[in-house]
Amino acid sequence: MKKLFVLLLIFLLFGLSGCTNATNVTEKNAAPQPASGSEVVKIGILPDVDSVPFIAADVKGYFNKEGVKVELVSFKNPVERDAALQGGAIDGEVGDILAAAFAVQNGLDVKITSITNGKYDILAAPNSGITDVSGLKGKKVALSKNTIIEYVVDRMLSQKGFSDGEIEKVVVAQMPVRLEMLKSGKVDAACLPEPLSTLAVKSGARVLLSTKDTALAPGIMLFTVKAINNKEDSIKKVYKAYEKVTSDINANPENFRDVLATAHFPEEVAGTFEFPHYTGLSVPTDSDIKQVLDWMKAKEMLKKQLTYEDLVDDTFIKNNCNLKGTERNG
Repeated sequence: MKKLFVLLLIFLLFGLSGCTNATNVTEKNAAPQPASGSEVVKIGILPDVDSVPFIAADVKGYFNKEGVKVELVSFKNPVERDAALQGGAIDGEVGDILAAAFAVQNGLDVKITSITNGKYDILAAPNSGITDVSGLKGKKVALSKNTIIEYVVDRMLSQKGFSDGEIEKVVVAQMPVRLEMLKSGKVDAACLPEPLSTLAVKSGARVLLSTKDTALAPGIMLFTVKAINNKEDSIKKVYKAYEKVTSDINANPENFRDVLATAHFPEEVAGTFEFPHYTGLSVPTDSDIKQVLDWMKAKEMLKKQLTYEDLVDDTFIKNNCNLKGTERNG
């Protein structure tokens, strides 16, 4: 067990917190690449559940079947991913509404083109004695400041009747460190995404609140307007592949468990990980965007007024995917 813990800690420290060079995640045994000469769509991803369908579409050949070249560029943290987007190294990214708002505010013309199905959990430490959300009042909760993590913590707690200041926010930017502080009891609770949440549960932590049980839709896919204009047909094909692979994952997730290793999920998690239900393609609602922007304004993060139209482009969802309807997570 000690050896396993050390191996997992090494994975977390080097797999999620540090900087990395971009790499294509396609495995050697994946289907052959489409014919040369077609344009490449470069998408930035993180080792999280939101990115799993894109990795599955790459490894299992869904992109190839649609005749589109996709390079999945893997980053170890959002800062490096967003810097690559700003620098033009990638065409789009699996991100969140805050990332889109910051990009637009900083002068980068991007559009949210769909939502993704990530999951964030607030977990109580193994020996904290906290059994339900009411036990968080006055307790230390580890999170990252001015991020999607803090946003979902504030939103989920406010839905349970909490007011500002009823928890003590402990800022721990590095997710692996946050996990270890939770496991060791240095904080009473923490907010973590997958797969770290599953690792925490395996160590005795208790999930108190989860975004999967709410109508929150903070996870999104975005592309630069330059890519939308120059690679429209290819992005349409990306979404066709995404729609097909998520439908197949929902129908038989066990057929895709091997993809988790390519997604850099630790072996202990990969064997028991519960796949989310991937919803039909849709974009955030006006309410989704307004709630995030209002929260950012209250935190004095926004320097300019932004609207729904500034951030969202539903072209690929409404016109290019031949959908009969959309479905929201909730």
